[in-house]
Amino acid sequence: MPVTGTKELVAALQHGIPSRIRENVEEVLHKAAQLVLVDMEALTPIDGDNPGPHARDGLTILAGDGGLSYDIGLPTRDLAEDHFWFRFLDGGTKGGEVSYRRNGKRFTMRVPKRPALRILERAMDGNRDEIERLIVQAIREALREGV
Repeated sequence: MPVTGTKELVAALQHGIPSRIRENVEEVLHKAAQLVLVDMEALTPIDGDNPGPHARDGLTILAGDGGLSYDIGLPTRDLAEDHFWFRFLDGGTKGGEVSYRRNGKRFTMRVPKRPALRILERAMDGNRDEIERLIVQAIREALREGV
């Protein structure tokens, strides 16, 4: 089965890979998600003027597809709402007034102009080589053990 993207890779791993390789890859993907999460936390600034929860406080990982994929960052709607300002840190802002809804109410606030920090992208790029190395190593070990 030719694999051209993430969905195809997950489908191939779920249905066509021996269980020992799958187990090893699941373990490695969990470690890889944690590596990315740690870097995201380090790259997410804390607002010293804000006494409440910070954007980095909501960052977490959520496994999907039986451990073969991970949503890293703010994977649930509640987390995304509770830490909505992460969007502004990650994607930057043009500055000016921003309107949003929270608990059914509409709010408006002034947002300073800020460059995009590209937190998830930078965390993924910074760990890409290590993640690939870990996956290859996990598959090699399973093959050596004689799947």
